[in-house]
Amino acid sequence: MTEQNDIKQVQEWLNRYIGTTLIIEKQELDDTDIVHFTLSSIDERSQDNEVDDYLESALLLRGEGRTQNAEGESVPVPGDMYEIITHDLRIDEMNNEHVHLNTERATYKLSAK
Repeated sequence: MTEQNDIKQVQEWLNRYIGTTLIIEKQELDDTDIVHFTLSSIDERSQDNEVDDYLESALLLRGEGRTQNAEGESVPVPGDMYEIITHDLRIDEMNNEHVHLNTERATYKLSAK
């Protein structure tokens, strides 16, 4: 399966959960972040600048989310948006309840609450 097909499948999975709260677990290096995110829409950003990692292609989840900071306090996700970088994205597992994704930087588990 190609990376582009995986991105399309993830978008289709996410579209089923617009208006729902998702639990997004992201593991990067030795850090795990858990975000509770109420999804309102999904956009895609194509890669604009190969030199700047912040402009990598990504799925842009729009809505409201909260995560815990280092002090254990629940804080809003900045900008009411959550990005999943799509460079080297592949699906490890997908069903009605959750999707497991891998990229060259991180692993994600998205599940409907």
